[in-house]
Amino acid sequence: MHFPFGKFRWPLWLISILGVFWVSVSYQRLFDFTVFWTASRMAESGQALQAYDPDFLQRAVRQLRPQSQWVFGWYYPPTFYLMVYPLGRLSLGLSYLFFCLVSLLGLGGILYRLLKGEGVLWGLLSPATLLNFFTGQNGLITASLAAAALWNLEKRPVLSGVFIGLLSIKPQMGILFPIALIAGGYWRTLWVAGISALLFMGGAVAVLGIDIFHAWLQVIPLSRVTFEDRYLTWILMPTLFSLERQLGLSVTQAYAGQAVVALLAMWAVWTTWRRNTPAHLRYALFMVASILATPYAYYYDLTWVAVSLVWLVSGIKPEAWQSWEKALLGLVWVSPLLIGLHFVIPLPLFQIAPLIFMGMLLLILRRIRRAKNLIPFTCQGSLVTPLPNDPQESNTGQRTDLQMKDL
Repeated sequence: MHFPFGKFRWPLWLISILGVFWVSVSYQRLFDFTVFWTASRMAESGQALQAYDPDFLQRAVRQLRPQSQWVFGWYYPPTFYLMVYPLGRLSLGLSYLFFCLVSLLGLGGILYRLLKGEGVLWGLLSPATLLNFFTGQNGLITASLAAAALWNLEKRPVLSGVFIGLLSIKPQMGILFPIALIAGGYWRTLWVAGISALLFMGGAVAVLGIDIFHAWLQVIPLSRVTFEDRYLTWILMPTLFSLERQLGLSVTQAYAGQAVVALLAMWAVWTTWRRNTPAHLRYALFMVASILATPYAYYYDLTWVAVSLVWLVSGIKPEAWQSWEKALLGLVWVSPLLIGLHFVIPLPLFQIAPLIFMGMLLLILRRIRRAKNLIPFTCQGSLVTPLPNDPQESNTGQRTDLQMKDL
């Protein structure tokens, strides 16, 4: 597998590394992970509920790490609280290294299983991945869970459902999974995903107490205010909602525009998952559509787009890309860095990332249309059975994905 950038790959990697390094040395590092670690320390001392109190959390963060400049609120569901809970037993430095190691192994492992070789480098050296290390965020974990769910969907539907259930640590990132699973007839995976998410939430309540669930529900309106009315938040959120708010639209108008894009993303997922679309295109489209569908995503969530990009190019020869397609893919790859530079330079730019990602979605749809013999299929459980006249029908009756190596 080779990316279509040819000799430009080394400059792009260097730009990514130096750009993120510049951001990291010019601004407060680990400001997000400090909140994770502080919340876990509070849970260790029996104050888990107070993590959802912004004022109490701010005082706790600055008491444990006085040099902290920014303190974001704790709006995560109890499932993510349970995931980071053990970090409180370690020092800040050790817990950060452990968190990054697990995240790196997760994303690197799934990229290696998917693509091997150069694809792993493109995924791990992307600005989105490096910015996650800079802030200590969870974008690598969520992208790994989503990619692992897609990778195991055909052969291990139960395991795929478990991965989707674990994605409940960030529910807004998984809103397209039910649509994809229903469209493809993966009913077993859908049921397992729901049960896994409920068990995960039940485990969090058992460890942290039933009141933790109520505290989370009560703080959700405050999180809405954070991203609906704060300019500093908009420049860090690669969503159409943020772009519309920057352009002066009201909250209602911005939600309406976001809804239109979300419906487009849902339609794209539904139609591609209803047909025997090549797997690498189907999964690439799903990952980028998930970013477009939610109004609440940050720059560190763009690991999903990085995985989408690597998945997209995995099945297409480098010489098959047109010049404008290469330029668009290059913009997709560097877009997280453009957002990250806002940490050190107040760039007078609007949030153009969602426009770039809509272009990528349309590019994938165009590639799908160029694929020949896309055969509608009927669904039986988690297996996809080609119709009787399907020349691609296999002896096992399972879905046979077409290849597009020469498209």
